[in-house]
Amino acid sequence: MRIHLDADFLIYALGRSGPERERLRELARSDAILQMSAVAWYEFARGPRTPEQLAMARGQLEENDGVVELSEALAVRAADVFRALGSPRKRAADVAIGVTAVSLGAVLITRNRRDFVGIPDLVVEVVAS
Repeated sequence: MRIHLDADFLIYALGRSGPERERLRELARSDAILQMSAVAWYEFARGPRTPEQLAMARGQLEENDGVVELSEALAVRAADVFRALGSPRKRAADVAIGVTAVSLGAVLITRNRRDFVGIPDLVVEVVAS
């Protein structure tokens, strides 16, 4: 199973005990492929984060393809979805994150389903304390 992590989920999973941390531990013990879109990684990394926190977070993701780039094709697809949804600008990053997950057939784990409402074919798992 391929799993994409949203920044808000990862912040909580690494920041304090709770269902987010437990779910991340379950995933780490499984054969799931853990990834994030480059856009979600940017949201996480912009911080404030220490180098140690960034290393810990990056260590949870696949070694070679744990951060999935926003290619030109994905950017065009995300822009099409954004326009089709008539989304406000504040959802632009979330649409790109969701489209990246869909493109790889991944389940997106987040704390906030409403950020991703309406993205075609997106499978969302909500984990929140």
